[in-house]
Amino acid sequence: MMANEKHLYVELNHKKDLLNTLWQLSLAIQSKKVIVMHYKREFDEQASERKVKPVGIIFSEYYFYLIAYPMNTDFDYPTIYRADRIEKFEQTPTSFKVPYHERFQEGEFRKRVQFMYTGALLNVKFKFTGPSPQAVLDRLPTAKIVKKLDDGLIFEAEVFGKGIKMWLLSQGEYVEVLEPKEFRDEFATVINELPKKYADTFINN
Repeated sequence: MMANEKHLYVELNHKKDLLNTLWQLSLAIQSKKVIVMHYKREFDEQASERKVKPVGIIFSEYYFYLIAYPMNTDFDYPTIYRADRIEKFEQTPTSFKVPYHERFQEGEFRKRVQFMYTGALLNVKFKFTGPSPQAVLDRLPTAKIVKKLDDGLIFEAEVFGKGIKMWLLSQGEYVEVLEPKEFRDEFATVINELPKKYADTFINN
């Protein structure tokens, strides 16, 4: 079985050896040192300099990610950077402090993030009518069933905004976002825009 998996393995497109990068990043995280990195997003022509406070490394959906707080910002949530897109970085002498009760915990962060997209932390409530409520609980570890209906279940979950929207959209007609109102309105706007992408199909049929 292992030989078969090795034979069929397809390497990721970036083809980078990340072991040393991850090791050096982990040292900066442990010593709580600010780093300056040159980061190039997928469609950028050149890398841009970022000064960040690194707090964690996570592996998810094929990639390693650096979790860090950008300097000189007041975000309550961290930014996620793909490790293979860090062209180079250096650890600075500048230290940063994190109170023990506010320390970053990879496990708790992972429970609240979907597809490695952050955003403001929010409590979302939604109705689910799909065939497997257990799959919802497995995908959203912070989710809980708050009400049972004849035609489905009402869930509540504490999650980061951008990623949860992507997951909820993937559930199609099995999901209805209920709260918060701003998130429901945003979700409804996306749903209303979808038919426009297939307008020519409807006309031809």
